[in-house]
Amino acid sequence: MAQALHSGREKHQESLCEELLRERAAVLARAGFAVEDALAKLDRLDRRFGEMMFRWQSLQTGSPEGAHPKEKQSVFEEINEIVEQFNAACQKAEIQYYYLIVTREALGLRRHETVQRLYRIPSKKKKMQAV
Repeated sequence: MAQALHSGREKHQESLCEELLRERAAVLARAGFAVEDALAKLDRLDRRFGEMMFRWQSLQTGSPEGAHPKEKQSVFEEINEIVEQFNAACQKAEIQYYYLIVTREALGLRRHETVQRLYRIPSKKKKMQAV
């Protein structure tokens, strides 16, 4: 009887340990996914920035009479808007990365070299100056 009670208690403890490990893994995964989502947004904004810069350069070197000033101004403003969005997304990515590191630390993971290599956050961009 005592052995059956002891065996039941061990199974319950084992079940609790498994549940704890699953929860720890889920918490860590959510923190990692949040960083990945933030980096994906940065990547999309960076591609858009590149496209607009290409458009800006083609307006600068285009036809001899030059591009229409309103079009140049529109592209200029859009580039600066993208820069603002990119910088805000950078800040969010930095916060999500910080949360990931804190989560890892709380779970007893102290070495973060691999995380640093996987989740590189780009530098913020500077706005264009007036045309």
